[in-house]
Formats: sequence, structure tokens, C-alpha cells
Amino acid sequence: MQSKPLSGAEIVVKALRELNIDVVFGYSGSYAMPIIEAIHRAGVRFVQPTSEGAAVHAADGYFRASGRVAAVLTTSGPGATNLVTGIATAYMDSVPIMILTANVPTFKLGKDSFQEVDITGIVTPVTKYAHIIKSASELEPELKKAYALAVSGRTSPVLIDIPFDVLKEESDYLGTALTKYPKPVLETSAVEEAARLINSSRHPGILAGGGCSGAEEAIRVLSEKACMPIFTSLRGISSGYGKNLVGAIGSSAPASFNRAYNKCDLILALGTRFSDRMYSKPTNKKFIHVDSDAAEIDKVVPTALGINCDVTDAVTALTPLVDERDERVEIPSSPKKSPGLSRLAASVLAGAEEGTIFATDVGSHQLRFLHAVREIAKNELITSLGLGTMGFGLPSLIGACLATGKRGILVTGDGSFNMNFNELATAKKLGLDVTVVIGNNFSLGMISDLERSEGERDALSDAIETPKINYSALARAFGANGKRVPLGRLKEELELRPSGLNVFDVHIKG
Repeated sequence: MQSKPLSGAEIVVKALRELNIDVVFGYSGSYAMPIIEAIHRAGVRFVQPTSEGAAVHAADGYFRASGRVAAVLTTSGPGATNLVTGIATAYMDSVPIMILTANVPTFKLGKDSFQEVDITGIVTPVTKYAHIIKSASELEPELKKAYALAVSGRTSPVLIDIPFDVLKEESDYLGTALTKYPKPVLETSAVEEAARLINSSRHPGILAGGGCSGAEEAIRVLSEKACMPIFTSLRGISSGYGKNLVGAIGSSAPASFNRAYNKCDLILALGTRFSDRMYSKPTNKKFIHVDSDAAEIDKVVPTALGINCDVTDAVTALTPLVDERDERVEIPSSPKKSPGLSRLAASVLAGAEEGTIFATDVGSHQLRFLHAVREIAKNELITSLGLGTMGFGLPSLIGACLATGKRGILVTGDGSFNMNFNELATAKKLGLDVTVVIGNNFSLGMISDLERSEGERDALSDAIETPKINYSALARAFGANGKRVPLGRLKEELELRPSGLNVFDVHIKG
């Protein structure tokens, strides 16, 4: 017996359930209401933060903490365009999100209708796939195609735009199978050549990027056999690399780490895109670049050998072929001085219990915290790196804590926190256990540092100082425990903090 046809909105929700997407972050609007109503009838969880931009950041954090894809839903026009920064943030950090936007009816498309926007055209450069639906019969196969692309290879956000009349139109649900995109095939000759290059080098090293998630143990085994120091990008920070881990390199890293990296005559680069913060000028060292995204190989760094494949597969195949070395990897020391933000980072790490999820915003506080972390489970560290999005921290932590039920701590600066403190209302409404630690120096700290060293001093007051906000009172207005905390007491206050929503305003210098 043939099943009853479904409305386009019902097809969307049924497809989401088949794809094991069990939460939708979004914001209501007239054209999106048919999907929201279908979500309600189907019992799928709908979470509405205070802005569309926060919805996509929350879905981003949801995946980073749990490995499960969430959906985002907004209405047309400004509802859709408010997602763009969050989509670009996820794209730069390879986070898959299923974005759904409702649009004006098909007969109004291309006529500059009220709240009409070509959102697929706008987001094409920052999505893996973007498509506008023209009939209800397209919905199921397109949603499944988009999802399969989002989670295959280098994971990325995708967007499906659905006109209002398509959401009302009826069609059969066919139960289309999910396309499986095969991983790139690892060629034996490439592995053999990589082993030859490593064996013939004097000081080989490993650079682990964000694409090494799940490969940490394999990398540790290779490193210890071949006595290769392990350096990471900031996105590559993780646990499980073992005794040969040096730490993150780049323009913000300790100079001793960068010097150790520069001593290597060959680098086995794994799952990294070679940000300009890590690589700015040509070097004589050789590079073997392994990446699941073929477009990254030779894009920034000329390679002696490029291998397009899964990192774990490549490292596992390579390890038996490299020579065993009995040298000892020297781990350089970190700097001893502790300016305010470094002390704040150390206090947060010392005052948090095991299993805490940490999020950061973007700026000097982020860099100091990331270099203080050293080793942490990748799903317990949520931070925007490729795009560097201020205001990312709080909504992404909301998504992460919602996904896991864990306690969360946001390390932020006053400049970043000012961009999304309205999401305290969302954290309170959801009953999440979230603590915000504001390293408050009443300025945009990173920009202030740049101006002092390179710019015009008289620009400081105009573009760098932040408003003198009483964050304790602000937090209480949202129903949180708001408190001004001296830096010297931060660790103790974190250890004693009550469950629920807390905001600690920590005044610092620098």
C-alpha cells in the first residue's frame, strides 16, 4: 500500500530524522513556520537562541563536542544572511552543519520581493554544497545528497534553500538511499616514497593539524618509532600524542617551539591547511603533505610529496616502513613569564574539573589559553581558528553543553563577550551548567597590542577601548550568578562555583 503524500515541510523533518539529526537550532519567521510546525508534530527538538547567528554557532559547537550533525533553520532574507558569518566559521574549521533556509514562494523569486535574497549564491564560497529547491519531489534526494557531502572527506557545512510554496506542496516520500562517497585510495607507491624521504632525512618532524582527529594514537606510534617531534597547529591541539609532543607552533607560539620546528629538515604535515599564521615564507625544508582534501596539497606549501587520503590510513601504512631510531626528542621549555592573561588561563585550567568543555572567543585571551592547554581531548576544546570569529564562544559552548550534558567554561575577553552576551538568556532557558570567565582589560587587547607596536597611538581611544560595563549586574539581569572576581581568587571561585549559569568578571592588565 502506497503511503500518503507528505507536505514539503513534513518531508524535510522525516529526512532529518532518517539522517539522525535530532536537534534543530533556529529562529522563527513566517516562511519557516511550516517546518517549525512539522518539527513540533514530529517531536524533534527545536532550540531558538536570541539570534540567527547564534543558532549556527550553537550547531557548530554541538558537532565539535559530540560528533553529531545538527541542523539550522531560519526564514528568508535577513534571517538567512545573518547565518553567513557562522557558516564561514564552520567552513574554515571543517565543521559539518545542515543549514535550511526558507525563501519566498517560487513565483516571487527573482523579483526583488520582500525579504527575498539569493542565499545559495551568497554562501557558495563557504559551503560544500548549496542548492535551491524548486519542487517538493526534489527535497528528499537533495537533503540526503547534501548531508552525505557534508560528512564525507573534508567535512563542511551545506545549505538547502526551500521556497515557501514548496514547503506546502505535497509529494511522495521514497526512502532514497544515502549516497556514500568513497575515501581517496591510498597508493602503496606514495607510502613507500614517504618512508624513503623520512628515512633519508636527518631531523624529520610531524605537523598535526585539525584533520588528525582520531589519528592521535597512530601518530604517537610513528613518532616514537622514528623519533620525530610532534608539532601542532592550534586546530590540531589534542590529547594522545605522547612524550614527543612539543606543542603548537606559529606566530603566537613560544619562540622555543618555533625554533625546534625550524631545525627539522623534513616535515610530515598531516591534515593541515598551512595557515598564514604558521607559514609565511619559503623554506629549504621538505614537506610531505597528507590531507583528505586534495585542494589543500601544494596550495600554500610546495611539497616534495602530496598524498590525498585519510590521515589515519596513511600513518598506519607508513609506520612499518620507517626506520627505527634510538635518538631522544628534545622538548623545548615554555616561557616562564606570566602576564595577566596567561595567569587567567592557568587558573581556569587548574580550577576546572576533568571532563569540562572549554570554549574561547577570539583574541589575546584565546591565544594565551590555547598555548596553556597543551593536551586536551579535541571534543573538549571549542574555538574559532580559521575565521577568528569574535562572539563565537558563548553560543558554541551552549551547543556543546546541550549535546553532551557536561559542564562548560567560556574563556572570553570583554570585546568578544559584548558581541553575544544576549545568549546568556538561551543558556539560562536551557538550564545549562555554563560559566563565563571574562578577562576584562577594557579594550580590544590584540588590536591594542598591534597599535602599540605598529600603529598610531592616538587611535587607541577611538577604536580600541570597550565600554565600562558592570558585567556582574548584567549577568544578574539574565538570572545568572554574576560576580567580580580578583585574578588571584579565580581558581578557588571556579572550584566552588554553583551549578548553573555563572559570569565571573576578572579585571586584568594586558
